[in-house]
Amino acid sequence: STHNEMEKNRRAHLRLCLERLKSLVPLGPDSNRHTTLSLLMKAKDHIKRLEEGERKAQHTIDQLQREQRHLRRRLEQLGVERTRMDSMGSTFSSDKSDSDQEELDVDVDVDVDVEGTDYLLGDLEWSTSSVSDSDERGSLRSSCSDEGYSSHVSLRRLATTQEKTLSL
Repeated sequence: STHNEMEKNRRAHLRLCLERLKSLVPLGPDSNRHTTLSLLMKAKDHIKRLEEGERKAQHTIDQLQREQRHLRRRLEQLGVERTRMDSMGSTFSSDKSDSDQEELDVDVDVDVDVEGTDYLLGDLEWSTSSVSDSDERGSLRSSCSDEGYSSHVSLRRLATTQEKTLSL
């Protein structure tokens, strides 16, 4: 009788667990009647999809962190170049107008977008990056077709301004 009571409790607990699992797993259109096996198989598939989504999300996070580090280094480098250009500009001409000085400002905007990165690789200047960034770029090109980021760095204006300043 104690054995029967324990078995009854075990089955009730199992039934509750299966009902809870049924509420967590997307069952599809034929969700009226499922066998325990089909429910467990769908749960297994759902877990695999969740793990894959988590893996992709972590990959995206890692990729964005690498790009953020690269952009911070680039911003620091541009700050040093700007300081150097400002000091060179003051030796060339002390009557530099305010509008010329404003042209040396550097704007950096970083927008996160999980669409793709193929077009980004042509916009950034990678020649100043370290060896580790070079390795990271290879993985960006090969593995990021459906996730990624986009960044807009207005460096062309700075390059044009630097060319004007150097030609003075």
